[in-house]
Amino acid sequence: MKHIFIIILIICLLPALCFAVTREAAIQYALEKSEDIKIAYQKSENMKAGARELAAFTKPQINMIGSHMEMGDNAEENPFFETPERNISASIEASQLLYAGGRIWNSLDLEKNLYNQADLIYAFEKRDIIKNVKSAFDSVLLEQALLDILKDRLMQRRNELEDAKDLRDVGMVTSLDVRQAQLNLNVTNDELKSAQASYESALINFNLAAGRQANTDLWIPEGKLDNIPDINEILEKLMQALSGENLLDINSLKTKVEASHLNYKITQGAKLPELALVSSLKSSGEKWDNTDESWNIGLQLNWNVFDGGSIRAKTASARSELNIAKENLNKTRKGIAGTVEKISIHIKSLEERILLQKQAVKLSRENYEDARGQYRAGTITLTSLGEFNLVYAETRFILQRLYFAQRDVLTQAEALLGD
Repeated sequence: MKHIFIIILIICLLPALCFAVTREAAIQYALEKSEDIKIAYQKSENMKAGARELAAFTKPQINMIGSHMEMGDNAEENPFFETPERNISASIEASQLLYAGGRIWNSLDLEKNLYNQADLIYAFEKRDIIKNVKSAFDSVLLEQALLDILKDRLMQRRNELEDAKDLRDVGMVTSLDVRQAQLNLNVTNDELKSAQASYESALINFNLAAGRQANTDLWIPEGKLDNIPDINEILEKLMQALSGENLLDINSLKTKVEASHLNYKITQGAKLPELALVSSLKSSGEKWDNTDESWNIGLQLNWNVFDGGSIRAKTASARSELNIAKENLNKTRKGIAGTVEKISIHIKSLEERILLQKQAVKLSRENYEDARGQYRAGTITLTSLGEFNLVYAETRFILQRLYFAQRDVLTQAEALLGD
């Protein structure tokens, strides 16, 4: 009989065990199979295609044209000149830009820059995916912890109801305590159902963040919220990255400043002439084996001497964009430095608060246990016992939220590092 019970227990627990997932596994899945990572890849590829298009004018240009035309008219035939019945023609033109006021090499540099920006966009999207999965994962752990506390509190309320009934039966309290204990039990049961709904909602959000469907078997985050022992190492690493400006956000804006500078030089180069090597070959006639051919090859100079001020306006616009990019970089430097400082403050504050809250949980548990014994002895009222119960629950709620806040700060720090 004992073995049968163990087998049944294993079968009941098997589904939960099968769908438990670590945070690292959820992140890996999201980075491989989620729609968000596929969209991020396409965004990156789209930008790279735009970069190639921007620099296409620096490459050889070849154009081919061919035609076959049947011809006829209603004019009288001329005995001295035979009207052709068809015209067959073909031509090929090729050109290579040799000089464009610096726009050739600047455009090639801009193409490389945009490729780097495309890679950075992909890195940003990956960072957001990782951050969202981590936050959603930790949110489930928080809701699970709060749910467990309420389950424990529900058991306490049931015990209090039994205590009230026992005391009523021996005449130490009236039915008022029994009704109040039942009311406390009902309120806690309602809170538990609300917490269960919040937990299931967080579970769905986590699965969606990981790129899974919410209408199938859901993944359940593995582990529990607890104090993070090595969080100061992450802070130190973040400080070093900030001092060396080796952060994703700063590198991205540096790349954009470089792109704006290249674009400014390209618009300036439009004032200068273009020199190109051009060539063409043309063939036309009534039959393919009897055509007239012509060809040419040489240099072509094109200089837009005056365009009504269009180039000057574009140059001024490019200069403004460059200045904006520089100011955005300076602003971001200050903003990230402020964020890192706030993270440092929060980390130190949370460490101290967690230590104090652990003591509060220990003391409130001991107070509640003593208060329950005193209630059973008839020295305190049910109302006083309820107050001790509430304090014990609230201290545990606060501790779990502090653990969650600590993880949230860690997630922010890791996101700045690009992890």
